[in-house]
Amino acid sequence: MDGNRKRERWKKLIVCLIAGICVAGMASSAAAASQDKYGLPEPYLSWEKGFLQEFPPLQGLMDTMIGTTVMQLTAPEADILHNRVCSALAYEMAKTLSKQDRMLAVATDILHNISKEDKGAVLTNPEVFRRAAEMVSKLKKEGYFKSSPGFWSDDALLKNPKIGANLGLIHHITGALTAADIAGKSGGFSGKDIESIQVAILEHSTGYWYFRASVDDAAGRKDAWRVVYPEPENEIAKIAHDADLISQFVPESVVPDGSKWRELAKKRWKAKDTREEAHIVYYVFFRLFEEAKTDKGRALAKEKWEQIRPELVKLMGLKSDQDPIKVLGVPKIFT
Repeated sequence: MDGNRKRERWKKLIVCLIAGICVAGMASSAAAASQDKYGLPEPYLSWEKGFLQEFPPLQGLMDTMIGTTVMQLTAPEADILHNRVCSALAYEMAKTLSKQDRMLAVATDILHNISKEDKGAVLTNPEVFRRAAEMVSKLKKEGYFKSSPGFWSDDALLKNPKIGANLGLIHHITGALTAADIAGKSGGFSGKDIESIQVAILEHSTGYWYFRASVDDAAGRKDAWRVVYPEPENEIAKIAHDADLISQFVPESVVPDGSKWRELAKKRWKAKDTREEAHIVYYVFFRLFEEAKTDKGRALAKEKWEQIRPELVKLMGLKSDQDPIKVLGVPKIFT
């Protein structure tokens, strides 16, 4: 009996140990954040940890952004990386702002692309257009967009399928709608906070010269882009603009084969080989480099440009001291 009792006690002890390990594992799994399965290089990872610790409500926005991106894309990693880098940069750049404005700057960049791959979020959808028009009208009455009198001044242009159905060109508008819905449901954001996020998302896109050119080409007139893209007016919007701009300069998104920008060079701008990919990406970034709106943004852009420029020159098969634009000219797709 004594031997049987000892064996039973050992069995119970082992069962308890296994149960404890399982519970600990489940707790660890439950504590894992949605972003943990995706890579993020330093210093962005440290900055991200900083803002999530300082502003706990932002984890909910992060979860929504990642969940939405995973649903929208079969390969969501590059877009998740971009959004996380943007929000980390916003946190770093907003150090001089008030605590609340810092949180709003980060929230803006977590959600700025939330509708970019939503096929139904287009201005050619009458219901989406109605909601967007109401949003802009309300914000204008609140005193926003004074520096952009042309914004939302031509309904026909906004409904033009070449513009209004192009997610790349108008996702800042539909994204502002969706971001407001998300922030409202998440809690922790006042009505004024949500307005600030909406405005910053609406104003963050003017740094993309090729978007402006695309709108002008589709409309058949110069400066038609001003109907679509309002200029950043306040510090939150300027930081959102620059964080999005600078995030494009992350070497991991630019240089490697299969990276976001080399894929864009192939798919959007029809590059046929590695040299053309590098040439197109170089020209795009050469133009982007000068569009930052803040001193911090300009400094960060310069720092990253000095990292990616030599790698792109190398991919073009040129010497380190050669100027690709002088040697190869402007890529044909942009002439």
